[in-house]
Amino acid sequence: MQNRLIVTILNEHNFEAKLQDRVNRKLNSLISSSNQINESIIYALSNPGKRVRPTLIYLVGDALNIAMESLDALAVATEVVHTYSLVHDDLPCMDDDDLRRGKPTLHKKYSESTAVLAGDAMQSMAIQVILEDKIIPDDVKVQLIKFFVETIGHEGMIQGQALDIQFEDQEVSKDQIIHMNHLKTGLLLEFCILAPAQMADKRNKHWENIANSVGVSFQLIDDLLDLEESEENLGKATNKDLGKNKKSAPLVIGTTETLIEIKKYEAITMESIMKLGLNNHPISNYLKDLFSRRK
Repeated sequence: MQNRLIVTILNEHNFEAKLQDRVNRKLNSLISSSNQINESIIYALSNPGKRVRPTLIYLVGDALNIAMESLDALAVATEVVHTYSLVHDDLPCMDDDDLRRGKPTLHKKYSESTAVLAGDAMQSMAIQVILEDKIIPDDVKVQLIKFFVETIGHEGMIQGQALDIQFEDQEVSKDQIIHMNHLKTGLLLEFCILAPAQMADKRNKHWENIANSVGVSFQLIDDLLDLEESEENLGKATNKDLGKNKKSAPLVIGTTETLIEIKKYEAITMESIMKLGLNNHPISNYLKDLFSRRK
């Protein structure tokens, strides 16, 4: 079986840029009317990011022989929700950040009320994108939307953010930190890996191991970078967890133990990639790069 990303316009050297451009074009087409809320949403969505979540969707879909056109709605929806989560995360009542991806956060550019409303609008917009897709069969849409709203809802991503705030005033264990990371950051990344597998009826323990490992470790790496990298490199404030009494893994269990955890998740991921026969697929190198990223 050939892999679309290798035999068409994409290849292992430039597929990330190609996929980012595809997602950016579709994001830019979401809003046509002009008012302050729409303007602020455009500002948030156009702020350049790595587009990790859509890229994972396309890569997993390619590995499972799913056409990119069938994945566009999921790719756009996950990036919209991720952006909304950042807008709300940056608010003064949450993490109170002034800088995101090298630009003023949305509430600094506009206002707190605009940021709240824009985030709310993006959440419903993401679901609308999937609902209005013309390619995904309706019965599959129902399954995917159920999976999606469970991922980002009150027992998923929202609960993870609630724990992040709650833990500021508590002593917590490594297991509690991992659980918080899984909810706050990991679940949406898991969705990006498991949703295409579910569409192809190929979801199994190997994909689930990859999804869980990539999801949890992504936040562990972010927390390390917060301590080790510069504001210029990350495009956002650094060392903020320490100043706000946040309970990140490096601050609770130390950087050495955090690195050990990351290496454990990387080993699980790459073993599962091997068992799926994907060592030579672009997803293999992409995941390796995620584990070694410095921004």
